[in-house]
Amino acid sequence: MEQGLKQRLVGVVVITSLAAIFVPMLFDDPIDETGKLISELKIPSAPGKSLDVDSSPLPNSVDEVIMLPEPMALKEESIEKPTVSNKVRWFLQVGIFSEESNAVSLRNKLRKQEFPTTISKESSEKGLLYRVRVGPELDQKRAEAMKVKIDKLNNIKSMLIPESGNSR
Repeated sequence: MEQGLKQRLVGVVVITSLAAIFVPMLFDDPIDETGKLISELKIPSAPGKSLDVDSSPLPNSVDEVIMLPEPMALKEESIEKPTVSNKVRWFLQVGIFSEESNAVSLRNKLRKQEFPTTISKESSEKGLLYRVRVGPELDQKRAEAMKVKIDKLNNIKSMLIPESGNSR
């Protein structure tokens, strides 16, 4: 095809598509915006003097800081100390192996079944052992249901083991 004919055809296509987009906008009804009103956001007023906040000005010199009264000591029982969780985490021990490859194989099989599985190494009289565990689960009933499912799917006999939350 000639270059000039190609340019004319492209021009016709562009003008036709622009007309197809913009001409309907000219003949459409105006947009109804009555349902699009947004209610005002009401900001609450600033708190009054009901709070026990001292609004005295800041000191300007070191002498003024020295003259300030001692801060009130907080009572021990009013402070919430962060506590270590005493919840019991439940694990399923699905196997102990002397060969790491066997433990990895079982772990991979359980992970394919979408169970959270880990391997831990432990030394014993017989040498290094690889323990395969599933979990943790915080709810004992859910852990027991998971045990039944794993035992049935893999034809094994797992053990439910509690572990307290602060024994890490």
